[in-house]
Amino acid sequence: MQQARSPERNGAEPAIARARRSPPPGLRPFDVERAAGGRAAPKCVCPVKKDRNYAGRELRGLRGLPRVSGVGRRNSCFIQREGPPFDEHQELEAAVDLTGRLLTAHGQGYGKSGLPTSHTTDSLQLWFVRLALLTKLSLFQNAELEFEPFGNLDQPDLYYEYYPTVYPGRRGSMVPFSMRVLHAELPQYLGKAQESLDRLHGMKIVCQTILDNLEQGMAEDGSMINITQENRQASIQLWRSRLCRVMYSMANCLLMMKDYVLAVEIYRSIIRYEPEQKPQLLSGIGRIFLQIGDIKTAERYFEDVEKAVQSKGDGQCLNTFVLMNRAFVYLSQNNYAEAHASFSDVLKIDPKNPVASNNAAVCLLYLGRLKESLGQLEGLVQQDPALYLHESVLFNLTTMYELESSRSNQKKQALLEAVSCREGDSFNTQCLKLV
Repeated sequence: MQQARSPERNGAEPAIARARRSPPPGLRPFDVERAAGGRAAPKCVCPVKKDRNYAGRELRGLRGLPRVSGVGRRNSCFIQREGPPFDEHQELEAAVDLTGRLLTAHGQGYGKSGLPTSHTTDSLQLWFVRLALLTKLSLFQNAELEFEPFGNLDQPDLYYEYYPTVYPGRRGSMVPFSMRVLHAELPQYLGKAQESLDRLHGMKIVCQTILDNLEQGMAEDGSMINITQENRQASIQLWRSRLCRVMYSMANCLLMMKDYVLAVEIYRSIIRYEPEQKPQLLSGIGRIFLQIGDIKTAERYFEDVEKAVQSKGDGQCLNTFVLMNRAFVYLSQNNYAEAHASFSDVLKIDPKNPVASNNAAVCLLYLGRLKESLGQLEGLVQQDPALYLHESVLFNLTTMYELESSRSNQKKQALLEAVSCREGDSFNTQCLKLV
């Protein structure tokens, strides 16, 4: 699924597999459930390119391209922006440029490559924000180049002990934990999934070791320093959440590698640390089995979801999980009438559910109601482009245009122009099937 941590707990959600064993020919089910002293300074590579040219240079004026001069800088890190409003992608580009300027003020950034530098907690937070923004913009190679000077993030100048006068009495690494997770996840986006898995496994071992030390009455590093019970419980809770974060990333990486058995095993083990997420995790596991064609096993997991929902009470969100699971099972059995009915029930509870809306339109197509299906998807894209101008929705829409008329290229061009006014380089224009 598409980032439906969706997604989405922002990376903490499992990357749920598509509901069908194989998508209908030419259509895609859409599931959003699926960002030193004496050392050479890290460098910022070239600023983000702002010349978006999807449908011709004449459209650039419609987008109100941001400039770093239009973004103010304050020591408090609150940002003020002048000029016309930008869309999300343009905001991200402006933010990347701003991080470069702020890093330059810290003696790093543009034009500082190879010069001696000292790290601070502020500069490392800025680096993390910049690298996360580059990843969000799908500029993975740029992010990898800017990560290179940091090595494995365990160099001496990345620890508090390296700066005793600046951080007297402090111990440990200055590198944000989220920056370590990003460093571990990045290779998989560049076709090096095994390298990501190795880094994540190393992080999991560290998190598990720290948890074991805390639960055995020691400090995080295994020393016998006295810690109050309140601080110990807070630390245990923190490292449990970090361990779960790493395990989610490992499972997502395994799904990308199509190692479904190990991915399911990790998702099941997360339930031990996050029992409140049991319905969501079991639903995700069931959808993985649907993707590999094991409908009976998927149905068993979905039955467990219904039992968990009943034990928790009658919540709208949990009922949506049950209805969505039933709809996906009907889809896998080619029972489009029942699947459409289930997706419609979901939309009554959650009218803006993009997964249900898209799949309901696909069901209508397979029921022979092309005009109705096409009208539904077009209406969604026009009413809320920020939510529905999604690659999977547009792929389905362009496929329906091809089925409807031999003049589909004109409508595809109109979609391309809509995309050009809102999206940036990370948008995959192949979904419009213009070639």
